[in-house]
Amino acid sequence: MVRARSFIKSAFPVAARFTGLSRALALRYRGQGAIFALHSIVDDTGRYPDQTLRCPARKLAFVLRWLRRRGVEFVTLDAAIERLRSPSGRRFAVFTFDDGFADNLTRALPIMQQFAAPFTVFVTTGMVTRTIDAWWFGLAELIRSQTHIEFPCLSARFDYSDPQGKQRTFAAIEAAIHKDFSLLAQLRALISASRIECSALVDREALTPAQLQELARHPLVTIGAHTSTHRNLAEASAGSVHWEMDENRKFLQRSTGLPVEHFAYPFGHARACGEREAQIAKTVGFRTAVTTRHGMLFPQHLEHLYALPRVHLACDDTPASLDCKLNGVYRAVHSRFADPVARM
Repeated sequence: MVRARSFIKSAFPVAARFTGLSRALALRYRGQGAIFALHSIVDDTGRYPDQTLRCPARKLAFVLRWLRRRGVEFVTLDAAIERLRSPSGRRFAVFTFDDGFADNLTRALPIMQQFAAPFTVFVTTGMVTRTIDAWWFGLAELIRSQTHIEFPCLSARFDYSDPQGKQRTFAAIEAAIHKDFSLLAQLRALISASRIECSALVDREALTPAQLQELARHPLVTIGAHTSTHRNLAEASAGSVHWEMDENRKFLQRSTGLPVEHFAYPFGHARACGEREAQIAKTVGFRTAVTTRHGMLFPQHLEHLYALPRVHLACDDTPASLDCKLNGVYRAVHSRFADPVARM
Protein backbone atom coordinates (compact mmCIF):
# COMPACT_ATOMS: atom_id res chain seq x y z
CA MET A 1 0.00 0.00 0.00
CA VAL A 2 2.79 2.44 0.94
CA ARG A 3 4.67 1.66 -2.26
CA ALA A 4 1.48 2.07 -4.29
CA ARG A 5 0.92 5.52 -2.81
CA SER A 6 4.54 6.40 -3.49
CA PHE A 7 4.15 5.33 -7.13
CA ILE A 8 0.99 7.39 -7.53
CA LYS A 9 2.69 10.39 -5.93
CA SER A 10 5.63 10.20 -8.35
CA ALA A 11 3.57 9.25 -11.42
CA PHE A 12 0.85 11.86 -11.05
CA PRO A 13 2.94 14.99 -11.76
CA VAL A 14 4.56 13.31 -14.77
CA ALA A 15 1.14 12.41 -16.15
CA ALA A 16 -0.24 15.88 -15.39
CA ARG A 17 2.66 17.52 -17.16
CA PHE A 18 2.72 15.41 -20.31
CA THR A 19 -1.04 15.16 -20.80
CA GLY A 20 -1.43 18.92 -20.65
CA LEU A 21 -3.50 18.79 -17.45
CA SER A 22 -0.97 20.95 -15.62
CA ARG A 23 -1.12 23.68 -18.28
CA ALA A 24 -4.90 23.53 -18.40
CA LEU A 25 -5.28 23.94 -14.64
CA ALA A 26 -2.72 26.76 -14.66
CA LEU A 27 -5.23 28.97 -16.46
CA ARG A 28 -7.20 29.15 -13.22
CA TYR A 29 -4.90 28.06 -10.41
CA ARG A 30 -1.35 29.34 -10.97
CA GLY A 31 -1.83 32.92 -9.75
CA GLN A 32 0.95 35.52 -9.72
CA GLY A 33 3.60 33.75 -7.67
CA ALA A 34 4.41 31.31 -4.91
CA ILE A 35 5.73 31.29 -1.36
CA PHE A 36 7.95 28.24 -0.88
CA ALA A 37 8.16 26.67 2.59
CA LEU A 38 11.26 24.89 3.86
CA HIS A 39 12.79 23.99 7.22
CA SER A 40 16.29 22.50 7.37
CA ILE A 41 18.95 22.34 4.64
CA VAL A 42 21.31 19.36 4.86
CA ASP A 43 24.02 17.72 2.78
CA ASP A 44 22.06 14.48 2.32
CA THR A 45 18.59 13.49 3.58
CA GLY A 46 19.34 9.75 3.47
CA ARG A 47 20.33 9.49 7.13
CA TYR A 48 17.44 11.58 8.46
CA PRO A 49 14.16 9.90 9.46
CA ASP A 50 12.54 13.36 9.51
CA GLN A 51 12.98 13.74 5.77
CA THR A 52 9.79 15.81 5.56
CA LEU A 53 11.66 18.61 7.36
CA ARG A 54 14.89 18.35 5.36
CA CYS A 55 15.94 19.53 1.93
CA PRO A 56 19.32 18.64 0.43
CA ALA A 57 21.53 21.62 -0.40
CA ARG A 58 21.87 20.37 -3.97
CA LYS A 59 18.06 20.22 -4.31
CA LEU A 60 17.69 23.81 -3.16
CA ALA A 61 20.31 24.91 -5.70
CA PHE A 62 18.59 22.87 -8.41
CA VAL A 63 15.19 24.47 -7.69
CA LEU A 64 16.63 27.98 -7.71
CA ARG A 65 18.35 27.30 -11.02
CA TRP A 66 15.22 25.67 -12.48
CA LEU A 67 13.03 28.61 -11.49
CA ARG A 68 15.46 31.20 -12.80
CA ARG A 69 15.62 29.51 -16.20
CA ARG A 70 11.86 29.86 -16.38
CA GLY A 71 11.98 33.57 -15.74
CA VAL A 72 10.73 33.41 -12.16
CA GLU A 73 12.00 36.33 -10.08
CA PHE A 74 13.09 35.91 -6.46
CA VAL A 75 11.57 38.58 -4.21
CA THR A 76 11.01 39.36 -0.54
CA LEU A 77 7.68 38.82 1.13
CA ASP A 78 7.15 42.59 1.22
CA ALA A 79 7.88 42.85 -2.51
CA ALA A 80 5.47 40.00 -3.23
CA ILE A 81 2.64 41.94 -1.59
CA GLU A 82 3.50 44.98 -3.71
CA ARG A 83 3.46 42.76 -6.83
CA LEU A 84 -0.09 41.71 -5.94
CA ARG A 85 -1.11 45.36 -5.75
CA SER A 86 0.43 46.13 -9.14
CA PRO A 87 0.60 42.89 -11.17
CA SER A 88 3.32 43.01 -13.82
CA GLY A 89 2.86 39.61 -15.40
CA ARG A 90 6.29 38.46 -14.19
CA ARG A 91 6.12 35.30 -12.11
CA PHE A 92 7.81 35.51 -8.72
CA ALA A 93 8.82 33.26 -5.84
CA VAL A 94 9.33 33.93 -2.14
CA PHE A 95 11.42 31.57 0.00
CA THR A 96 10.72 30.97 3.68
CA PHE A 97 12.36 28.73 6.30
CA ASP A 98 10.51 27.75 9.48
CA ASP A 99 11.61 27.20 13.09
CA GLY A 100 15.16 28.57 13.25
CA PHE A 101 17.62 25.88 12.18
CA ALA A 102 21.32 26.77 12.36
CA ASP A 103 21.77 25.33 8.87
CA ASN A 104 19.67 28.19 7.50
CA LEU A 105 22.81 30.23 8.16
CA THR A 106 25.50 27.67 7.43
CA ARG A 107 24.00 25.84 4.43
CA ALA A 108 21.03 27.78 3.04
CA LEU A 109 22.52 31.27 3.05
CA PRO A 110 25.55 30.46 0.84
CA ILE A 111 23.23 28.92 -1.77
CA MET A 112 20.74 31.78 -1.64
CA GLN A 113 23.63 34.21 -2.05
CA GLN A 114 24.70 32.48 -5.27
CA PHE A 115 21.30 33.31 -6.77
CA ALA A 116 20.81 36.67 -5.02
CA ALA A 117 17.60 35.19 -3.61
CA PRO A 118 16.13 36.91 -0.53
CA PHE A 119 14.43 34.75 2.09
CA THR A 120 12.56 34.94 5.38
CA VAL A 121 13.43 32.82 8.42
CA PHE A 122 10.52 32.37 10.82
CA VAL A 123 12.13 31.80 14.24
CA THR A 124 10.59 30.25 17.34
CA THR A 125 11.86 31.72 20.61
CA GLY A 126 12.25 28.27 22.18
CA MET A 127 14.64 27.16 19.44
CA VAL A 128 17.06 29.96 20.31
CA THR A 129 16.62 29.61 24.09
CA ARG A 130 16.65 25.77 23.93
CA THR A 131 13.32 25.59 25.79
CA ILE A 132 11.10 24.33 22.96
CA ASP A 133 9.24 21.02 23.29
CA ALA A 134 10.61 19.74 19.97
CA TRP A 135 8.77 16.43 19.88
CA TRP A 136 9.60 16.05 16.17
CA PHE A 137 13.32 15.89 17.03
CA GLY A 138 12.53 13.32 19.69
CA LEU A 139 10.46 11.26 17.28
CA ALA A 140 13.26 11.26 14.71
CA GLU A 141 15.79 10.16 17.32
CA LEU A 142 13.43 7.48 18.61
CA ILE A 143 13.09 6.05 15.11
CA ARG A 144 16.82 6.38 14.42
CA SER A 145 17.80 4.51 17.59
CA GLN A 146 15.34 1.59 17.35
CA THR A 147 14.15 -0.99 14.84
CA HIS A 148 10.45 -0.70 15.66
CA ILE A 149 7.94 1.47 17.50
CA GLU A 150 4.70 0.37 19.11
CA PHE A 151 2.09 3.11 19.19
CA PRO A 152 -0.95 1.77 21.15
CA CYS A 153 -3.06 4.89 20.53
CA LEU A 154 -2.84 4.16 16.83
CA SER A 155 -3.18 0.40 17.39
CA ALA A 156 -0.04 0.17 15.30
CA ARG A 157 3.46 -1.25 15.34
CA PHE A 158 6.02 0.22 12.97
CA ASP A 159 8.87 -2.05 11.90
CA TYR A 160 11.72 -0.78 9.75
CA SER A 161 15.21 -1.91 8.80
CA ASP A 162 16.45 0.70 6.33
CA PRO A 163 16.52 4.50 5.96
CA GLN A 164 13.46 4.48 3.70
CA GLY A 165 11.47 2.53 6.28
CA LYS A 166 12.48 4.99 8.98
CA GLN A 167 11.42 7.91 6.82
CA ARG A 168 8.05 6.32 6.08
CA THR A 169 7.54 5.70 9.80
CA PHE A 170 8.32 9.31 10.70
CA ALA A 171 6.01 10.61 7.99
CA ALA A 172 3.17 8.32 9.10
CA ILE A 173 3.41 9.23 12.81
CA GLU A 174 3.88 12.93 12.05
CA ALA A 175 0.77 12.90 9.84
CA ALA A 176 -1.22 11.10 12.54
CA ILE A 177 -0.24 13.71 15.13
CA HIS A 178 -1.17 16.57 12.83
CA LYS A 179 -4.64 15.00 12.59
CA ASP A 180 -4.90 14.44 16.35
CA PHE A 181 -2.55 16.37 18.62
CA SER A 182 -3.74 14.42 21.66
CA LEU A 183 -1.38 11.66 20.47
CA LEU A 184 1.53 13.81 21.62
CA ALA A 185 1.11 12.67 25.22
CA GLN A 186 1.91 9.09 24.30
CA LEU A 187 4.74 10.11 21.99
CA ARG A 188 6.34 12.18 24.75
CA ALA A 189 6.09 9.16 27.07
CA LEU A 190 7.83 6.95 24.50
CA ILE A 191 10.58 9.53 24.05
CA SER A 192 11.06 9.89 27.80
CA ALA A 193 11.12 6.12 28.33
CA SER A 194 13.94 5.88 25.76
CA ARG A 195 15.91 8.52 27.70
CA ILE A 196 16.10 10.83 24.71
CA GLU A 197 16.88 14.42 25.66
CA CYS A 198 15.07 16.68 23.19
CA SER A 199 16.86 19.73 24.59
CA ALA A 200 20.20 18.26 23.53
CA LEU A 201 18.83 17.64 20.03
CA VAL A 202 17.60 21.23 19.84
CA ASP A 203 21.00 22.47 20.97
CA ARG A 204 22.57 20.58 18.07
CA GLU A 205 20.10 21.85 15.46
CA ALA A 206 19.01 25.36 16.40
CA LEU A 207 20.37 28.84 15.83
CA THR A 208 22.35 30.30 18.70
CA PRO A 209 21.71 33.93 19.72
CA ALA A 210 24.90 34.95 17.92
CA GLN A 211 23.91 33.05 14.77
CA LEU A 212 20.47 34.65 14.84
CA GLN A 213 22.07 38.09 14.95
CA GLU A 214 24.47 37.21 12.14
CA LEU A 215 21.63 35.93 9.98
CA ALA A 216 19.48 38.99 10.69
CA ARG A 217 22.28 41.35 9.60
CA HIS A 218 22.53 39.83 6.13
CA PRO A 219 20.85 41.97 3.43
CA LEU A 220 19.10 38.96 1.87
CA VAL A 221 17.49 37.86 5.14
CA THR A 222 14.28 38.90 6.85
CA ILE A 223 13.55 37.53 10.32
CA GLY A 224 9.93 36.61 10.96
CA ALA A 225 8.07 35.34 14.01
CA HIS A 226 6.94 31.76 14.67
CA THR A 227 5.59 31.86 18.28
CA SER A 228 7.41 31.40 21.55
CA THR A 229 6.84 27.66 22.00
CA HIS A 230 5.66 26.31 18.61
CA ARG A 231 2.38 25.00 19.94
CA ASN A 232 -0.84 24.30 18.06
CA LEU A 233 -2.49 27.71 18.37
CA ALA A 234 -5.98 26.43 17.58
CA GLU A 235 -5.91 24.43 20.82
CA ALA A 236 -4.83 27.42 22.96
CA SER A 237 -6.91 30.17 24.55
CA ALA A 238 -7.09 33.53 22.78
CA GLY A 239 -4.93 35.06 25.52
CA SER A 240 -2.28 32.37 25.08
CA VAL A 241 -2.26 32.84 21.32
CA HIS A 242 -1.73 36.58 21.74
CA TRP A 243 1.12 35.92 24.18
CA GLU A 244 2.74 33.37 21.85
CA MET A 245 2.83 35.87 19.00
CA ASP A 246 3.57 39.06 20.91
CA GLU A 247 6.32 37.71 23.18
CA ASN A 248 8.02 35.97 20.27
CA ARG A 249 7.96 39.19 18.27
CA LYS A 250 9.40 41.20 21.16
CA PHE A 251 12.11 38.59 21.76
CA LEU A 252 13.21 38.65 18.13
CA GLN A 253 13.17 42.44 17.95
CA ARG A 254 15.30 42.66 21.10
CA SER A 255 17.66 39.99 19.78
CA THR A 256 18.16 41.51 16.35
CA GLY A 257 17.46 45.21 16.84
CA LEU A 258 15.18 45.02 13.78
CA PRO A 259 11.42 45.18 13.27
CA VAL A 260 9.64 41.83 12.92
CA GLU A 261 6.61 42.23 10.69
CA HIS A 262 5.81 38.78 9.30
CA PHE A 263 4.50 35.66 11.03
CA ALA A 264 4.18 31.92 10.28
CA TYR A 265 1.63 29.77 12.11
CA PRO A 266 3.14 26.60 13.61
CA PHE A 267 1.96 23.62 11.54
CA GLY A 268 -0.18 26.02 9.53
CA HIS A 269 -2.99 23.68 8.46
CA ALA A 270 -6.72 23.96 9.18
CA ARG A 271 -6.42 22.10 12.51
CA ALA A 272 -3.75 24.51 13.77
CA CYS A 273 -4.95 27.99 12.77
CA GLY A 274 -8.04 29.79 11.53
CA GLU A 275 -9.86 33.11 11.49
CA ARG A 276 -9.29 33.71 15.23
CA GLU A 277 -5.54 33.33 14.90
CA ALA A 278 -5.52 35.55 11.80
CA GLN A 279 -7.29 38.33 13.68
CA ILE A 280 -4.86 38.05 16.61
CA ALA A 281 -1.87 38.19 14.24
CA LYS A 282 -3.30 41.43 12.84
CA THR A 283 -3.92 42.82 16.33
CA VAL A 284 -0.36 42.03 17.44
CA GLY A 285 0.88 44.16 14.55
CA PHE A 286 2.19 41.78 11.90
CA ARG A 287 1.86 42.82 8.25
CA THR A 288 1.34 39.27 6.98
CA ALA A 289 0.97 35.70 8.23
CA VAL A 290 1.60 32.52 6.26
CA THR A 291 -0.03 29.11 6.54
CA THR A 292 0.78 25.73 5.02
CA ARG A 293 -2.43 25.67 2.96
CA HIS A 294 -1.79 24.63 -0.62
CA GLY A 295 -2.03 27.47 -3.11
CA MET A 296 -0.47 30.24 -5.15
CA LEU A 297 -0.68 33.99 -4.57
CA PHE A 298 -3.45 36.01 -6.21
CA PRO A 299 -4.37 39.74 -5.99
CA GLN A 300 -7.38 38.62 -3.90
CA HIS A 301 -4.93 37.71 -1.13
CA LEU A 302 -4.62 41.42 -0.41
CA GLU A 303 -7.90 40.86 1.45
CA HIS A 304 -6.41 37.84 3.25
CA LEU A 305 -2.89 38.92 4.23
CA TYR A 306 -3.03 36.81 7.41
CA ALA A 307 -3.85 33.60 5.52
CA LEU A 308 -1.22 33.46 2.79
CA PRO A 309 -0.72 29.96 1.32
CA ARG A 310 2.64 28.31 0.74
CA VAL A 311 4.09 25.58 -1.46
CA HIS A 312 6.15 22.92 0.32
CA LEU A 313 9.55 22.36 -1.31
CA ALA A 314 10.19 18.64 -0.92
CA CYS A 315 13.46 16.74 -1.04
CA ASP A 316 12.06 14.51 -3.80
CA ASP A 317 10.71 17.28 -6.03
CA THR A 318 11.27 16.76 -9.75
CA PRO A 319 10.82 19.12 -12.72
CA ALA A 320 7.38 17.56 -13.23
CA SER A 321 6.29 18.07 -9.61
CA LEU A 322 7.71 21.61 -9.56
CA ASP A 323 5.81 22.35 -12.75
CA CYS A 324 2.61 21.14 -11.09
CA LYS A 325 3.29 23.21 -7.98
CA LEU A 326 3.89 26.41 -9.94
CA ASN A 327 0.75 25.82 -11.99
CA GLY A 328 -1.37 25.34 -8.87
CA VAL A 329 -2.22 21.73 -9.69
CA TYR A 330 -1.98 20.61 -6.07
CA ARG A 331 -4.27 23.44 -4.98
CA ALA A 332 -6.77 22.28 -7.57
CA VAL A 333 -6.61 18.69 -6.33
CA HIS A 334 -6.69 19.49 -2.60
CA SER A 335 -9.58 21.95 -3.06
CA ARG A 336 -11.43 19.44 -5.27
CA PHE A 337 -11.22 21.95 -8.10
CA ALA A 338 -12.92 24.67 -6.06
CA ASP A 339 -11.74 28.22 -5.29
CA PRO A 340 -8.14 28.77 -6.48
CA VAL A 341 -7.59 31.42 -3.76
CA ALA A 342 -6.53 29.59 -0.59
CA ARG A 343 -7.61 31.29 2.61
CA MET A 344 -8.66 30.44 6.16
